[in-house]
Amino acid sequence: MSVPDDRRPRLAYAGATHTGMVREANEDSYVVEPMVFAVADGMGGHAAGEVASEIAADRLRSRLKDGAASVDLMVASVVEANAAIFQAAHSDSSQRGMGTTVVALAALVDPAFPTRLVLANVGDSRAYLFRDGVLKRLSVDHSYVQELVSTGHITEQEARTHPRRNIVTRALGIEPTVKVDTWVLPLVRGDRYLLCSDGLVDEVDDLDISLILEREADQQAAADCLIAAANDNGGHDNTSVIVVDVLEGDEEPPADFVPTFRKDPVLVDADAPLQGNPDIIVVPDDVASSGGLRSLFGTRRRRVLSTLIVVVLLAAIAVGTVLVLGG
Repeated sequence: MSVPDDRRPRLAYAGATHTGMVREANEDSYVVEPMVFAVADGMGGHAAGEVASEIAADRLRSRLKDGAASVDLMVASVVEANAAIFQAAHSDSSQRGMGTTVVALAALVDPAFPTRLVLANVGDSRAYLFRDGVLKRLSVDHSYVQELVSTGHITEQEARTHPRRNIVTRALGIEPTVKVDTWVLPLVRGDRYLLCSDGLVDEVDDLDISLILEREADQQAAADCLIAAANDNGGHDNTSVIVVDVLEGDEEPPADFVPTFRKDPVLVDADAPLQGNPDIIVVPDDVASSGGLRSLFGTRRRRVLSTLIVVVLLAAIAVGTVLVLGG
């Protein structure tokens, strides 16, 4: 798909990544292209997590380099990346259990509509919108602590320091197919988007992120300052940051525009070969194993959620047995 110049959004952007102050290797990968931006935070240890994140970044870069012709194309690209990582993990025992989060922003260039932006997310890497001095999180973490926040068990502030904050409930490469959250967003002049791995938000609070985004007009300076702030606060994880500014667009969000948020899975045709690798097949949801909370194989950074669930269930059974015997 070749996009005419008048259909390309005028954006200014920059990205940066850093190993941090504790880890020996950087398992993050990122994409900074004129029409697509993405952060992937790998898991599975050195030579596994970085492989997973690189696969995701390469797939999104190649599939979306000219933007997304539709939301379905964005989703299909993420699903393809998932399948590629899943296959690679099962082809090499040293990479078994590897996975990655991903958050991606691309120009949506459907000829029938004005150019917009489409955001996709799997895992706990995040997307923020900074507009008129206000920072708003756009993406929703697929994580254990987010489940606790959503059900009212803990607050957002408590989630930042929760001992289980690094348990993710959805990631690329863990199962044959994956659900992808998407949003469609208008191009509003002056909007600033931030994509980041959790290495940033675990170390830097929203107020400090806002102050840096407000102070640093240059995109590269803003990205570098955000990473420096994370490292100054401990730098316990790899940190990747992308800053994207909208230079031309609506003066304000269209009055009749309602941001689209879709959580339903969109699957690639299982009978059609995936671009770049005809051996990869995406398994439909009714064939693939599924569950409300996706568990990941144990790694130093991401722990096994399924083990936690089993412990809770066993504890509940034990309590029930005591009550019955006691009665």
